[in-house]
Amino acid sequence: MLHKMLLPLALLLAGTAVPGAGIDNSDLIPAILPDSEVRLEAVPGRSPASPDWVKSLIIVEVNVETASPTGNFSGMEKVLDHLAETGVNGIWLTPINEGVQYGNNGVHTLNRALTNRDKAEERWAVVKQFVDAAHRRNIRVFVDVVSWGVTKTAPLYKEKPEWFSGPAHPAWQGWDWNWKNPELNEWFASRLVDFILLTGADGFRADCAPFSAGYGPYRTARERLLSFGRKIILFGENGSTREKTFDFDQNAFMLPHKKPRMRGDVFMEKNIVDMIKNGEELGWFDGRGAFSENGGNERFYALTLSSHDSAHSDKRGYTAAGNPITFGYGMIFAPFIPIWYIGEEWNNPYSRQIPSYWLWANRIDWRKREENRDFYELVKRMIRIRRQYPEIFEEFPASHRNANILKVQTNHPELLQAYARYRNRSAIFVVPNNGTETAKFRITIPYKETGIGDTDVTVTDLLNEKQLDSGRPEAIEAEIPAGMLGVYLVTMQKK
Repeated sequence: MLHKMLLPLALLLAGTAVPGAGIDNSDLIPAILPDSEVRLEAVPGRSPASPDWVKSLIIVEVNVETASPTGNFSGMEKVLDHLAETGVNGIWLTPINEGVQYGNNGVHTLNRALTNRDKAEERWAVVKQFVDAAHRRNIRVFVDVVSWGVTKTAPLYKEKPEWFSGPAHPAWQGWDWNWKNPELNEWFASRLVDFILLTGADGFRADCAPFSAGYGPYRTARERLLSFGRKIILFGENGSTREKTFDFDQNAFMLPHKKPRMRGDVFMEKNIVDMIKNGEELGWFDGRGAFSENGGNERFYALTLSSHDSAHSDKRGYTAAGNPITFGYGMIFAPFIPIWYIGEEWNNPYSRQIPSYWLWANRIDWRKREENRDFYELVKRMIRIRRQYPEIFEEFPASHRNANILKVQTNHPELLQAYARYRNRSAIFVVPNNGTETAKFRITIPYKETGIGDTDVTVTDLLNEKQLDSGRPEAIEAEIPAGMLGVYLVTMQKK
């Protein structure tokens, strides 16, 4: 498949900004089909039957207030166009309910300021129009739903006091739901169903899940929506046992400290292939400093490079911060569903002026996208490679431990582990140079292990769109700048 409007990598690395020019990945985003044409794929006895489109998801988290140039839904066309250009096909909206983000009046409400409408029915219409606009660009919409409770001033607290168990954590300034109340469980599940039917959205990200609400109301909503013909997904915030409810967890990777915290660059410290094959630190954290022995045995796992919590928990804002290895090696090319907070893709500025600054409150500076166009173009190029080879990058076996990834040997064992993703007698090699100097690499080609077999091959540098070799070479010979990664395709020669 031919690229369109590609810039040479040398120009990208030179830092030359080219406003208005560059790669457009919108042509590679899979088309959204009617639910009647979506296939549900199940792993018996474990996760729920997931829509087939989960395999193609690349998700970006967005706060409408700080990302939209207008501060509300009326300016979100710019965000959608940007995501389509990037090659993203999932938008996770931080809460859009009445109130302040993760302390609001409940899932049954919509924010007056974000919709710029006074009447409830008009607010729902605004969100529906946004979802329709996203779907026209083949972008699916997932809305954050808060399950710990409601804010102190929420009318629902006065209307249904029996639904609450008491004051929430002081930091949350609200009232905890009483999830032992069956009436609350039914009401909550029904409101989730209403939300999808009214807006046409594609699912929810469940804040604090599976803690607080557990699985019950989410599973009820999912099953009820399926009876209406809607095939949605649910992903919870924390590692879970799924319970036929959640398709994947937002924070699959958690490093145990005094309390677990998400780290989207965990592979910069540990061997990526070993962690995947062993299920290390993947999945359910038992609260006692240990991970479930069953880690990595589900089908889908996300790698969240950054989220609205990142700055608050790690005190450093964006995770990649313009590092192509962090962005590509651990997330785009590895066998995970990529998730990041909008702005990572062009290294949006992060404000540290406010103590405990949450990333959701950080203003998106669209001018910086042009100033940092070099990094943005490189990110789009990496995403384009992932989109061009779905047979390799959208391969998700029943157990993640059996992912199509293997170690690749190079002449630089002191650097991060190189790896190959492979299928159908082709392999893509991902080779990071996290050293301080440009280095010449000799990358051994494991013909048997990748399934390429005894045949002549063509070796292509995918980032630079250049053929490097052909025939039956023992290794890929390439020079990789410091702080960069090489991405090479080895495929059977066409006759």
